[in-house]
Amino acid sequence: RPAKAAQSMVWADEEADVVVVGSGFAGLAAAIEAREAGASVKVIDKMPIAGGNSRINGGLVAAVDSPKQRAKGIKDSVELYMHDLLKAGRGLNHPDLVEFLGKNTWPAVEWSIEHLGVEYKDTLTQLGGHSVPRSYMTSQGTGWGIVRQELQKLESLGVKVGTERKLLSILQNDGGRVEGIRVLDKYVFGE
Repeated sequence: RPAKAAQSMVWADEEADVVVVGSGFAGLAAAIEAREAGASVKVIDKMPIAGGNSRINGGLVAAVDSPKQRAKGIKDSVELYMHDLLKAGRGLNHPDLVEFLGKNTWPAVEWSIEHLGVEYKDTLTQLGGHSVPRSYMTSQGTGWGIVRQELQKLESLGVKVGTERKLLSILQNDGGRVEGIRVLDKYVFGE
């Protein structure tokens, strides 16, 4: 921001056990889990509406060895998923992380269905780079079908997403422990 605008900034102290920066699929899921575990939670996002790119994506989520695949006779495994992703990533991705992701794809989709009430179409989609159909698509055909359910769950837990709040810095003590963050409130994207 211009120096003149910076002089008019007002800083306020707020407290929370957990602060989630970003309100896409992962951030909202982390906030839900933290709140349900008993933590006080704040979610901030720099944009004027919650959901990030997750809100506008195609609503497709890959799930390895899912019930839909088994019902259709599609053979899938974490190893095949890893092969597909490592090949698509041209060896630049981290095999341990790809394996972790592969092992947790179905549990994540199952959580979205059972815990959030996300609705998916009956079909499976085979995206580029995948050797078998394994992607679930939301009934709406966009990520909003998941984000909306996550936001509703957070609201029921008493957590609001603070939009137009941009992370400026992470504050750490001498030992490296995070003690807080600095946030610019009423941030206008692009300024």
